[in-house]
Formats: sequence, C-alpha cells, structure tokens
Amino acid sequence: MRIKLRALLRRLARFTLIGIAFGLAVGYASPMSYSAAVAMCLASAYCIYIFEFLTEAYLFPKFEGFSRGKKLTYQIASSLLAHILGWLLPIWITSMIISFSLFQQQIFIWLAIFIAVVVIIHSFHMLVSFYRELREKDVLEEKLKTLAAQAELKALRAQINPHFLFNSLNTIASLVNFDPSRAEKSVERLADIFRYALSASDKEFVTLRDELEFIDSYLEIEKARFGERLEVTKDISPDILDTPIPSLILQPLMENSIKHGSGENGKMRIAITGHTDGKLVKLAIKDEGRGVPEEVRKGVYTSGTGLRNVSERLRKVYGEGYGLAIEENTPNGTINIVTIPKEKK
Repeated sequence: MRIKLRALLRRLARFTLIGIAFGLAVGYASPMSYSAAVAMCLASAYCIYIFEFLTEAYLFPKFEGFSRGKKLTYQIASSLLAHILGWLLPIWITSMIISFSLFQQQIFIWLAIFIAVVVIIHSFHMLVSFYRELREKDVLEEKLKTLAAQAELKALRAQINPHFLFNSLNTIASLVNFDPSRAEKSVERLADIFRYALSASDKEFVTLRDELEFIDSYLEIEKARFGERLEVTKDISPDILDTPIPSLILQPLMENSIKHGSGENGKMRIAITGHTDGKLVKLAIKDEGRGVPEEVRKGVYTSGTGLRNVSERLRKVYGEGYGLAIEENTPNGTINIVTIPKEKK
C-alpha cells in the first residue's frame, strides 16, 4: 500500500512541476498573467493526470490480449489522446471564464509544445516500464523452464536408479546357489552402489572420479557373474577426473555394452576411455560385440530406459551441441560416446 502511495505522489509531483513550468513559460510569452497561466497549466496537468489514470485503469487492461507491439501502440495512442483532452478541457473552461478565444495561434503552439514534451517524457516512461515488464516476464518464463527441466531431470534419475539396482539384485541372486562367497562380496558392492545412488540422486553433478569409482563397484558385481568372460580396461586422462558430470550417467552405457558386447567366442572386451578435445571432454565405452544395427542405434534415443535417459539428461543439462552418440566400433562392436564441456555451464 505504501509503495503504491509513494508512486502516486511521485507521479502527481511530476505533473505539478510540469504544469508550473509551462504556466510560467505561458505567462512570460503571452498577455496572460503569471498566476492565471500557472493556474491554467496546473489545471491541464491535473486533468491530464486524471485522464491518464482512467486510461490506464480501464483501457490498458483491454490491451492485454494483444501482441506486445500492438499493445504498446494502443497504449501510446490512448495516452496521447488523454493528454490532448486533458490539455484542452481546462483551457476551454478558462476561456469561458475570462472570455478569450480558444482558437488562437499561441494556444495551439503551446498545446503542441506541451503535448510534445509531456508525451515524449511519458512515452519514454512507458517504454521503460514496458521493457521492464517484458524482462520480468522473460525472467519468469526462464525460471519456469529451469524448474521444469530440473523436475524432468529428477524424474529421469528416479527412473534409472531402480532400473540398474533391480538388475544388480538379479545378478546377486544368480550367484547365491553356486558361489556364496562371491555373492557375499557382491552384496557389499551393492551396498556401495546403494550409498552412491542415494547420495547422487540429490546432486545434479558429481566428479568423474566418483562416477568411475561407482562403475568399479558395479563391474565387480558383473565380473562375479560373468567371471573371466568379462574384461574391462580403462584409459582416463588424470586431468579430467575432477570434471563435473551428471550423476549416474555412465552405468547405463556400461550395462548396455555388457548386454550387447559379447563376441563370437563369448568374451566381452570393454574399454573405458576419457580425454579432452579442446574445450570438450569425451568419454567413450567401447565393446567388441556383434554391433548394433543403425535403426536400433537411432531407436535407443526414443525408446527404452537407460540410454534414452542418458541422452535426454545430457541434452537438457548441456544443450543440443552435447550429449550421447552411439557409433560403430572397428572392426566389430559399438562405441557409446559422451561429449560434455570441460567446464560446467
């Protein structure tokens, strides 16, 4: 309430100063006395103020449904009309009281000057207010988009967590009967996975180092399942280990390589590499399996859970220029490539 009252008083003071200034100028340049000129111009200023207030209160809301450009045009036009009417009404009343002709050259000259100055000032004020309103609306829209994106990312992480945890439990269940000791060790690794998954679910980013340690725990469970058939090598540049990366990004790629990376001899040779490429960090998980047909590679971006979520999360976090690419390995197999900026945006 106080803020609105202050704004009202500031605006009234502005119109008062303009009315007095023009009254003094009219008194100096015309036969009219200073007191009469100031009184007439003050009456015009206050009349303009009233017309302007009524215009903003009753006409401006009707322009809200128009486009931004059309809305601003109508607002300026209605404001100009309010100024003209506000100027002429007191002069007409004054002309009737002191008996002078309204249709004098001087009156029209001062009318033009007054309207030009006031409209320029007021239009500038309207443009500034319109721009401020536009910026506030854009900022609000951006905040809403950010909140929506964060909600989507949380939903995607929520989908991934039970996905790989369920698969890990299946792996341990398969070990219980024929290798209890390995099953026990796998349960310990699963506990590490649970701890990481629970802590990472509340974080947008973790370091690459933490993500790779999590992958090591996951691979111990898979190695307990597949034994010597699974061979995993790592070649990660030390300078990228502290790079921020969205949590739980690499595990679905590793799971996919294990699932489809079996060669003709039953071996699963998987390589994890990471290096910088200019301002980019590129992480790759390569397998030497039978490969994935092109239509299947394209389909993983729109169907399934693991790889689709990885692709969507990377795209939402970093933009269209980054993300997941699935390519053929040479001579056989598939390469899952994650490309992110070296510095977090």
